[in-house]
Amino acid sequence: MTDMGRAPLLNRLRDIDHIPVLIVGGGINGVGTFRDLCLQGVDCLLVERDDFCAGASRAPSRMIHGGLKYLETGEFRLVRESAEERNRLLSNAAHCVHPLEMIIPIYSWTAGVLPAMRKFFRLPGKFGQRGAVVVKIGLTLYDIYGRLNRVMPRHRMIGRQDMLREIPDLDPGIRVAASYYDAWITSPERLVVEQALDGMAANPRSLALNHVAFDGLEDGKARLRDTVTGEAWLVGCDLMLNAGGAWIDRINAAAGGNRRMIGGTKGSHLLLDLPAFARTLHGRMLYFEAEDGRICLVSNFMGHVLLGSTDIPIDDPDTARCADEEVDYLLGAFRRIFPEVAVSRDTIFFSYAGVRPLPSQDANEPGDISRDHSLQELPPADARRFPILSLIGGKWTTFRAFSAEVTDEVLKRLGKARQVRTEDLAIGGGKGLSRQAASWEAMLSDMVATGLTRDRASRLLACYGSRANRLAATLDGPETFLRHLPQVSREELAFIARNELATSAEDVLFGRSALFLEGPVSRMALAELVDVLSELLHWDADRAAAEDAGLVERYRKHHRIAFDSKGNPRFV
Repeated sequence: MTDMGRAPLLNRLRDIDHIPVLIVGGGINGVGTFRDLCLQGVDCLLVERDDFCAGASRAPSRMIHGGLKYLETGEFRLVRESAEERNRLLSNAAHCVHPLEMIIPIYSWTAGVLPAMRKFFRLPGKFGQRGAVVVKIGLTLYDIYGRLNRVMPRHRMIGRQDMLREIPDLDPGIRVAASYYDAWITSPERLVVEQALDGMAANPRSLALNHVAFDGLEDGKARLRDTVTGEAWLVGCDLMLNAGGAWIDRINAAAGGNRRMIGGTKGSHLLLDLPAFARTLHGRMLYFEAEDGRICLVSNFMGHVLLGSTDIPIDDPDTARCADEEVDYLLGAFRRIFPEVAVSRDTIFFSYAGVRPLPSQDANEPGDISRDHSLQELPPADARRFPILSLIGGKWTTFRAFSAEVTDEVLKRLGKARQVRTEDLAIGGGKGLSRQAASWEAMLSDMVATGLTRDRASRLLACYGSRANRLAATLDGPETFLRHLPQVSREELAFIARNELATSAEDVLFGRSALFLEGPVSRMALAELVDVLSELLHWDADRAAAEDAGLVERYRKHHRIAFDSKGNPRFV
């Protein structure tokens, strides 16, 4: 497909009266399932009320991990699946999933043995500290579960003095540290969009649309509404998949189902402008305990510090914001592990929060709720001629496995057989790349041959993977870079607008790049971005003003960032 602009996609939607599978929700589980079904030749329509990856899928700790902490609750199947899927993503999405060394600072040799045993046998118990014995046992099991397609080293223990030499700001009260490997993802937003594009390329009869809401039922069909223009359509289906994440219960209620399935918890993160400290982490992530025994993490994310996360029950996912008490909690946890690093609210340049779509359960602690995935069915009802399968739970790392389970269930109901397996299938810009340097160097050389500098080609390749070749092919002469966002050019924005399902300035800034996490973004940068997009997408003055105001409001309302008289961002 050469034109992924909004108009031609809406024209195709207007021609759809009935579709075998309707998917509501454009997060990682919904889009992952869309891609898998398209690969099997199943015609699908996916609709997302906001932008793709706008909910919890856009608000993770940027980890692709096997779930070390799930060993404590005896979820061995989930740990094994997570470790295997982590290894697959390192191969299938090599452009945006990379190995990450994890460091666990440990304050005791034997603490936590009894609580670990109680947790393992599902008995009441709360962790204080986890000592070296507990951590060592857990990491040994973790290595065993990650042996399939192993691509990273096994764990090792590091003596106190050696650890303090490597990370000198660490609390000198530690006894020992442990090192093991998981992975991190630079841009989950992009990986979701790329799967939507993969799906439509695999099956041109299928369609994935953002900014189209499911508004309930009419005449036994699904009523869909364009949230930009207000245009509405009725579409019949054989089966509906509810992949609405934290909003699953609301979507089911609109379709005549009143069963409670979701008991979400909020996770908040802070981005800290501490570049000198970030460099001392040497690209590692620290996985450490707060005073209450909850696991927190801190990492160098693109030159700044990512700090998270909380785990708080929440009833209304639309109200998810990083609250004052969470800010205090996270900064307090940071000061405990790095007591000499000056950190305060003044160092925060961004915050974000998301709601994990966990199953509704009675649990003493939110962290005790299983992160495993499952399908729950609502059979056809009087006003609804089709069943609904709701995708409950899950985690970023295991989305492919969950998508495969859902796809197999759909294929069984439709009387079809699986044609393509996805375990070893590259995603989006991961096609043609591997972890081997040779494939990267070959692609870099091809891009440099088009006239790009090596540094520019490297940045584009790191962002788009092999899709960067398509971007480079659109360039006709030197790029024109933005003044206040010098990492981005007008030509790159034009490529995004034409090829990546972006409708608004928010889509571009938050859903097609990680610019908002790379460092503080000024008020002038937002205005300049809107000016360029306004020209590319032919917005009139009113639309441009609304887009500009929307970005400022998004920063204030969702991320607690306002702009001072000089246009500099500040946390409020």
